[in-house]
Amino acid sequence: MDNEPIFECSFTYHNGTPVFSSTGGGWLSREIRRVFGALYLRNQQMWIFPAFYPYVEDVLSDFTIVFGERICFDQKAHDWIWNKRWIHSGIVPDFQYVMQPFLHQQEALEFALQHLRCGIFYDMGLGKSKTVVDLIRHEHCRALILSPVVGVAMWLAEIEKHSAGALRAIGVSGSPANKKRAIITACTEPEVSILVVSYDTAKRCVADLLGFDYQLIVADESHYLRSNNSARTKAIVQLASKATRRIVLSGTPTLGNPLHLYGQLAFLAPYIPAKDFWTFRSMYTITSPYNARIITGYKNLDMLRLRLARVSIRRTKEECLDLPERTIIDIPFQVEGVQRETYNQLVADSTKLLAKGELYEAPHAAAVLQKLLQVLSGFFITPLPNICDNCVDLKACVANSVKPYTHACRVAQTPPEQRVEWLPNNPKRTALAGLLDSILVEKRNKVIIWCHFIAELDSVETLLTEQDIEYVRIDGSNSDKAQETATLFNANPKVRVYLAQIATGVAITLTSATYMIYYGVSYKLDEYLQSMDRNYRIGQKAPVFVYRLTSPRSVLEYVFRALAQKINIADSLTNRIDCLLCSRSLDCMAAGTRPFDKGCVYPSRVVRQITHPVQL
Repeated sequence: MDNEPIFECSFTYHNGTPVFSSTGGGWLSREIRRVFGALYLRNQQMWIFPAFYPYVEDVLSDFTIVFGERICFDQKAHDWIWNKRWIHSGIVPDFQYVMQPFLHQQEALEFALQHLRCGIFYDMGLGKSKTVVDLIRHEHCRALILSPVVGVAMWLAEIEKHSAGALRAIGVSGSPANKKRAIITACTEPEVSILVVSYDTAKRCVADLLGFDYQLIVADESHYLRSNNSARTKAIVQLASKATRRIVLSGTPTLGNPLHLYGQLAFLAPYIPAKDFWTFRSMYTITSPYNARIITGYKNLDMLRLRLARVSIRRTKEECLDLPERTIIDIPFQVEGVQRETYNQLVADSTKLLAKGELYEAPHAAAVLQKLLQVLSGFFITPLPNICDNCVDLKACVANSVKPYTHACRVAQTPPEQRVEWLPNNPKRTALAGLLDSILVEKRNKVIIWCHFIAELDSVETLLTEQDIEYVRIDGSNSDKAQETATLFNANPKVRVYLAQIATGVAITLTSATYMIYYGVSYKLDEYLQSMDRNYRIGQKAPVFVYRLTSPRSVLEYVFRALAQKINIADSLTNRIDCLLCSRSLDCMAAGTRPFDKGCVYPSRVVRQITHPVQL
């Protein structure tokens, strides 16, 4: 026993992060890998382990289990351990807030100070951005803030507001040349404290952004990192690896699917979720015995909740704010004539496979849903020509996942312009006109109108012009102006309507409007939840009314009911569950019958075990 190797451990900082380290122990590599968070830096031939709260406790426990008395700490490591130097003292007594925080904001700041890596999972509208600005001021650090493109201007306004101009922030937006210039300025001018970048820009400019000397990185609306294997997530995780402090912000980090959390937790540190994604997946999901790609349920969610609770703080509006009442009202419209015939024919064609007990592939189901939603809004977009039939390269394209009208397609790289076919009558538009008449008769009333398709925006815009109603419009082409447009809408009493695509309904405040109308809706739960809270947040003093235009017994009614019950239709489509086209879908939803439960039409076809997900 006396000749067993000794594991020598030091304490140091790696990129500003406190870590235990060892440059030896090559012969102990198998044992070292058993220690929580062990990472080997090949270039430096050094092992490092987290020495910050709360994971320092796991590392020390594993050191004892794996090495026992064979471990030898240097003086710095010994001092760090025995004096518990990783415990943060909290907010300094003389820290001066520019604006006094709510109690829940102060709690979030205390939590972020204690945890170098953390998630602030507060409901939309609880002021998460203020907490980040206060943290930057408290710690005197430089920060890289990542957000959706519509949130860049919002962050600049919040930084100015909550630092009283003491922090210099630069937003990266505009043309590629302007973005490049902004990043160079941040990298070369030390007085720049904060760089705010959209996710898409960050994905393309990783090398340039790494030149900015930031100690804190923030992923706002971190649900954008739900896809663990996307180019966006990989790029953002690479940017995170440079920062000492890492924070994810989201009101909707997971929509009942634990896999949504992997990319967000990996952003904080790769060892927090699991060794890798597939290990994480196997720990928390149940798969079909016939096809491992099909997820049939979830498991170990209590264990995941405990793991998440160690690095995140969660608060709801009900816990934190005394908001006025919000009333949601469905406004029905009747589909008749050509519109009804077109809709019914689409459903008939699409449900032929269901009669055989077969399941749709996700892309097909999503395409059918989109087409049905278009018809209910009084139009349909003609499909792109099928250039794959009789193509000699079809077999090779399928094998290599080459899609038509992409740069790898040998027939055509650019799709032709799609044509919008308008149906003779549009009862949804008529219902909207009547609703606007009743709302805007009161001069002080303002209304938000959400649409999904550009054609819906065009149709509503024409109606507003015909009725001489002043409005502002936001869609994908000008989403970088959303904050500026929201400010104009809130401040100008003459602008009565905020018309926007539902996908842009993030990171803005529209509390001047007490009315909201869903003229169109996507099937994505996060877009619905985010858009719903744009005027129901800090600053709202009056009762709020939300109107949803829907057609009884249609797929639109199913979508609204599913979203209201926080059922993620996008996940359902991905998992090949085509409830939206099933004639029994509304009855199942009313009875609480979930896919593959007893009473579902599918169990005889596919054997699945369902574990209802708990709120994480």
